[in-house]
Amino acid sequence: MSQPQFDERYRLDPPRVEDPGARKRARFVAEQQKQILAGLARRPANIAWFQDLLDAGAAEGPGPLVGYFCNMIPVELIYALGARPVRIDCGSPALVAAGEEALSGEICPLAKASFGAFMDPQGLPHQCAALVLPASCDAKRKLGEVLADYKPVFTFNLPPEQDAGRYGAFAAAEVERLGDFLAGALGRKLSTGALLEAIELTRRRAMLVRELQAARAAEPAALSVRDFFLVIQASFTGVALGQWLAEAGKVLAEVRAFKSGRKRLRPRLVLTGAPIVWPNYKVLNLIEECGADVVADTVCTGAQSCFDPVVYEEKGRSALMRALAHRYVFASACPCFISQGTRLSRVLDLVEEFKADGVVSYGLRLCQLFDLEAYRLARVLKQKKIPFANLRTDYSLEDTEQLRVRLEAFLETLGEG
Repeated sequence: MSQPQFDERYRLDPPRVEDPGARKRARFVAEQQKQILAGLARRPANIAWFQDLLDAGAAEGPGPLVGYFCNMIPVELIYALGARPVRIDCGSPALVAAGEEALSGEICPLAKASFGAFMDPQGLPHQCAALVLPASCDAKRKLGEVLADYKPVFTFNLPPEQDAGRYGAFAAAEVERLGDFLAGALGRKLSTGALLEAIELTRRRAMLVRELQAARAAEPAALSVRDFFLVIQASFTGVALGQWLAEAGKVLAEVRAFKSGRKRLRPRLVLTGAPIVWPNYKVLNLIEECGADVVADTVCTGAQSCFDPVVYEEKGRSALMRALAHRYVFASACPCFISQGTRLSRVLDLVEEFKADGVVSYGLRLCQLFDLEAYRLARVLKQKKIPFANLRTDYSLEDTEQLRVRLEAFLETLGEG
């Protein structure tokens, strides 16, 4: 096994806090969001199956769990080793305060809430055999070193820009290195055949998500964007993808079969910006409650997370590693890369493809990546005469009504246009 990434000399006994109050508050927040969703006029018949997966945090099944952050981690490697990838970004505002007890200072709420989950001995991260984090931002880069006190951690290094000609070999080598780390941590051997099977499963997921997005964009009343995110995020819980595909296929069939009795007059929006993680669906709630529809997104926890399939021409191990690097690094729309061209083009393409009336950006406080991105995004959209609103907030609900007023005013300008 390769040398550990982090200096072993200063390992700490990591904090573990038994806090039944924090667990109770986290359950309350999740129940509150479930009650909001229960009020939707139309929901898929099997939506409880997806909701139960997110409630549990991780699906039951054979094989160890591997926790990961962000959508730039090639989960096919985890599946191919007989393990189950579970995404451990935390969206619970109830755990931000718990994380602040150890991580003080100006750190984003996602990082604090995620660390709060680690401090709970009963938390999901403690069920994982290993953890994988991308060096996508300063918080994630340093969080990996902090979490190495709890579990074996791999930091997936990223190039500074999306130039496959210059950094393609580097990215493929990182994928190889990750495969070696996981094989060592899990005590298993990575086979090319198993990797191909895993790639084919995630390709099927990408195809289904594309079809589901197209169907609900054509008829937004058929499926709330909140349930759309819920269905997608349920696939991050370590559930067997074949089982998820079967249940998600039922949702797709319902959406396609739905026929509205009247023309939909609500504004159509493209949503971009920071991760939206269950149960923090505050912005999604507001958009739909204010009378608009999200018809497409570039959010790394929404359709964007599963939108692009792995494309390969050869079936050798090295070719598959290059294909994974191209999908997870060079097709990523994360603003952690220097160039904003790919992401801006993606937003503009979605506006045109789905006939959107405007763009809403969700900015998470203390996330410099999205704050800085909003500068160019706002100006480019203005040049294109595409209405734009930047909703900057955190995990708390205190500013909900203030955001509602701003969003309603923005939507009124769309009506005037």
